[in-house]
Amino acid sequence: MNQLPVRELPVNSYIDAPVFLDESYILLAPDIPVSPALVKRLGDWEFREVFTSGSASGAPSVETGAAPQANLNKNLKEEETSNEVFKSYRQILAAVSQIFERFKTKDEIKIADTSDLVKQLIALVKAQPRYALNLPDIETPEQGFLVSHAVKTSLLAVALAEFLKLPPHRVIEIGIAGLLHMIGMMRIPSEIYLSDRQLDPKERQMIMAQPILGFRALKAAGFPIQIAVAILEHHERIDGSGYPRKLTGDKLSPYGKILAVASSYVAAVSERPFRQARDGHSGIMDLLRDMGKKYDESVLRALVFTLSVYPIGTHVELGNRSRGVVVSTNPETPKLPTVRLLVNAKGEPFLDQPVVQVEESGELQIVRPLSAEEIGRIRENKAPGAAQAP
Repeated sequence: MNQLPVRELPVNSYIDAPVFLDESYILLAPDIPVSPALVKRLGDWEFREVFTSGSASGAPSVETGAAPQANLNKNLKEEETSNEVFKSYRQILAAVSQIFERFKTKDEIKIADTSDLVKQLIALVKAQPRYALNLPDIETPEQGFLVSHAVKTSLLAVALAEFLKLPPHRVIEIGIAGLLHMIGMMRIPSEIYLSDRQLDPKERQMIMAQPILGFRALKAAGFPIQIAVAILEHHERIDGSGYPRKLTGDKLSPYGKILAVASSYVAAVSERPFRQARDGHSGIMDLLRDMGKKYDESVLRALVFTLSVYPIGTHVELGNRSRGVVVSTNPETPKLPTVRLLVNAKGEPFLDQPVVQVEESGELQIVRPLSAEEIGRIRENKAPGAAQAP
């Protein structure tokens, strides 16, 4: 697969292999000519290159079919929106990284700094939930997993709080608790929490002290007590199996229950130095197995209705053996998301990547989520004739 500058696209000619906008979108099939309008549109959207293994041809190499260009504007608009959300996310991430670093080096933390960031996160979730809550797909390892985990947890916590109809000032408070719930880790040597080996008992004890360290730091800085308590409780479980105080459900604060679910889900779907990430569906199911045991039932129900049983970004196989990715969900039908089809039953890419509404049964029901290996094969299988997915 080679890069081809947009300015070198052969107008009114064909390319004898599929042309890709990026690893997800097929731009042209071998039976579709390069039109002047297409080249202009790519320039307007500031795309500088495309990708193909083919070369210019005077005639279509396969039988003429329906053009996928009808989806180009939609795909480009989706790409633009996704990039805008990711840009906002990265800006918030950088700001939180500075908050963590200032706390680590100067022992300083201000509620005004965090509340402004949480208001931005709330606006992001309300305006673009489809992209803002696609948590497995917004990895930014250069910032460190603690900061990334904090921002993602805050995003999900405010979404859960909104679903539970908490008043606006409570939503902001739970968002602040999400942003700062790992701040106690700044008191612990990084070689311990970044270790990919099994920790010894003393090191494990240090890790388990981080909620207490965070609670003390926020209390000393004058944060509202309910925010500090939520941070103290985010590793507690309603059956008393958590830490640091082994509290049971009736003794846990509402914020603590929300934060426990949000933090646990984000941890499950994020890569760590010591393990691989889970897909969104598996992360949801792991938590549901502990409903009423470790996690509050009402908060887990909010999680399912907010993200769906198959969260956005989950790759799935349908009843007709086609495979695709969840692109939107409906809180009223959490088991029936909308899926963009990527490959057919033979493992061949769909040129127009149709979007379908999943059904309860039949050809458009979800049979299962795909494994990481299967997802990797789909991403590599960019043209008909490539190795087929099973």
